[in-house]
Amino acid sequence: MKNTIKTLLIAIFTIPMVSAQNAEKIIADMINELGGKNAFYNMKNVTYDVEYKDPNTPMSLVSKEIYVFDKERSFATYSEHSMLKGKGKVTEAYDGENVWIKFDDKISNDKQANQIARFWRKTNYYWFAMFFKLQDKGLNLQHIGNKKVEGRDYDLIKVTFGNNIGDSQDTYVLYVNKKTKLIDQLLFTVVAFGITEPELLKLHYKTINGIKVPTERVEISSNWKGEVVGKKWATTYWTNIKFNTKIDMDIYAK
Repeated sequence: MKNTIKTLLIAIFTIPMVSAQNAEKIIADMINELGGKNAFYNMKNVTYDVEYKDPNTPMSLVSKEIYVFDKERSFATYSEHSMLKGKGKVTEAYDGENVWIKFDDKISNDKQANQIARFWRKTNYYWFAMFFKLQDKGLNLQHIGNKKVEGRDYDLIKVTFGNNIGDSQDTYVLYVNKKTKLIDQLLFTVVAFGITEPELLKLHYKTINGIKVPTERVEISSNWKGEVVGKKWATTYWTNIKFNTKIDMDIYAK
């Protein structure tokens, strides 16, 4: 009887450990397929244009983004910003410690505008570097099963965040293609905006300077089974992506 209980306890505590190890291996293989973590961060910085359109809201964001990977510095100038419409030309920056926002080149003390700026500066950087950040400390990875979608076989990896990691603790479920090793789609929450039911995000990649980048994205409301429940797809396009260019660091100063 004692041996049976001992065996049961070993099984109970071993399964989560094995799940985490399997997840870590799958994520490591995925990062290598993207081009490798070292290769990505050795690029030092990136500039690109992003266009996000959500017909459900409707929300429209069009900006030129500049990121310096050291301290995750993030900067953007907007040609469209539906959340701050009518306030003038919008510029946002995160210098690694603080966020600021300018309207028509003047610093704003508007609390809501600064909160919006913090969300987009942190979020946009995270979405660009996300797959390379999946090995960061404070993330919990769990292999939660396998699934076939549209004839393709996937490993499902659940991602959660430890306390005090990021501004909000979202949940992700990554669909890692068993054949290509890439994440073809994922489920995610946006707790900062009160969205606790998942969005389904599908990705299409391009290779730039040896790094695979998910440049085309479509998303829609779904459930945790990955079944679509929304009516209209939001779209995000990344274009004019350039790594390792000369950046004027003064853009991050007020």
